[in-house]
Amino acid sequence: MAGSGLLAIAGCTDSNAFGESAPTASAAAAPTVTGVSVAIGSLTGGTAVSLTGSGLADVVVVTVGGAAATSLTVDEAGAVSFLTPAAVDHQPATAAIALAFADGTSLDAGTPFSYQAVTAVDRQLQYAFTYWQDYNLAEWSRFSDNDCGNFVNQTLLARGWQQNSDWYSDYATTGDYSLSWIRGNEMDDYLNSRDDTTRLDLSQRASVKVGDVVMFDWDPENDNGVDHTMLVSRVDVNPDGTNAIKLVGHTLDAQYRDFDGAITVENPGGTAHFYSIA
Repeated sequence: MAGSGLLAIAGCTDSNAFGESAPTASAAAAPTVTGVSVAIGSLTGGTAVSLTGSGLADVVVVTVGGAAATSLTVDEAGAVSFLTPAAVDHQPATAAIALAFADGTSLDAGTPFSYQAVTAVDRQLQYAFTYWQDYNLAEWSRFSDNDCGNFVNQTLLARGWQQNSDWYSDYATTGDYSLSWIRGNEMDDYLNSRDDTTRLDLSQRASVKVGDVVMFDWDPENDNGVDHTMLVSRVDVNPDGTNAIKLVGHTLDAQYRDFDGAITVENPGGTAHFYSIA
């Protein structure tokens, strides 16, 4: 009888004796984005966006159109804030916003970001990346020996500059143009004369930004002045804090020509200066 009693007591302590399941923890709610502060922004990037929702505290990366956003922060309330990267080739597009979490999972924000030409620099870079290789011959023709100034000046018109008696081209129709449109030294003098430009030397390259103009001198020892011009298409920050400058332009047609490579590997001993445009 004692044995039977022990068995009965043991049976009563079994949590599954009457078909009952042991209690389990509730499944965590899936992360959700419920709000996007800004859905439209600049082609050149840098638009501040904030995402709100639930379960977003562990977001470690945000991408827009597949490119990583910058300045990512997650506040105490779980709101995710970041700056958009530039649009692909500086062209209008609808780009998905995706979030990556510390555990390796990902989430589509559900509301895409619309890249549009909203600034003067947007319009300048959109034009540059449209015609860097497929020349706009109908409007501007092409200077066969060196088209670099012709192209950069076209982008400045797209930015909103107006032609005048000192700076113009009617080459495609009448063959007329100012020397400041196609020749390096004359273009350099014209840019330097404007109130909305600031000349920067190499020691001031940290102030260079997308949409600025670079003027190259491949052989400064010859004292013959400017040999080539291009437009700044991207500025990246290196791990050591310096900047890497990329260029778009004609003659040597390029979207992201490396500035430092141009004055070292490609043209050893070369130098350059910039025009920062307000």
